[in-house]
Amino acid sequence: MPRFISAACLAIALLLPAAPALAGAWPQAAGTVEVIAGTTYSQSDSGFDGRVGGPDPTFRKLEVAPLISWGVDGATTLSVQPSWQSLKADRAGGGSDKGAGLADAEFALRRTLWQNGAGIMALQPLIRVPLGYDRGDQPPLGSGKLDAELRALYGHGFAGGFFDAQLGYRTRGGPAADEVRLDLTLGWRPDANWLLLAQGFNAVSVGTPGAGYGDVRRYKLQLSAVRRLTDEVGVQVGLSKAIGGRNAGGERMVLVALWWQFGGR
Repeated sequence: MPRFISAACLAIALLLPAAPALAGAWPQAAGTVEVIAGTTYSQSDSGFDGRVGGPDPTFRKLEVAPLISWGVDGATTLSVQPSWQSLKADRAGGGSDKGAGLADAEFALRRTLWQNGAGIMALQPLIRVPLGYDRGDQPPLGSGKLDAELRALYGHGFAGGFFDAQLGYRTRGGPAADEVRLDLTLGWRPDANWLLLAQGFNAVSVGTPGAGYGDVRRYKLQLSAVRRLTDEVGVQVGLSKAIGGRNAGGERMVLVALWWQFGGR
């Protein structure tokens, strides 16, 4: 969820001529607050090779995860993103399990390290915290453990668009193995009111997982479009699909994200 929302924020910011590029590697303007209301619906009824624990699970998930960010100064951005989920997972022998409630929240700080012309580099530490759900519930709303991540970001703008690359290492709490993540975004503006995004989200587990867990690979492709509604507000719609992996579901997802910015003007 945070990855597509971050892209939505960046996309809309690039559409606003009065505002600098936001999210991705770029810092948020000093003194501004952004609220991005993102909603996704995803489902999976198949999986990629190497599944652990039996047949491929069938699940449906609705997630609402607003991202709230504050530009501390011209180089530092703080953000928080809580998550609410509604899950339904079918059992192999018939019937289904359902659950809904607060899931995990992410807290991040992004700091610019270098900027020269159209290029920029930043560093972002992040923690993911469970919000009090019972991790023994079925289906679980999260791992119930604390995750921590350190991410390096690079962005480059060019005439009519931009490129953003992010490489991160995430330490997983509990038995799940740590992960190396690589996220890539290519954006192109056909005119002042539209931005088209092509994105890839990739994760590969490293190290030895605990009991009941296997090595994981996830490769997802996402295509979306952003439309400017006013000088402060825009909307993103898009589709995402898992295109490969191991011990991962064949997830398909639709997303809608509404963004607005205030302050600092």
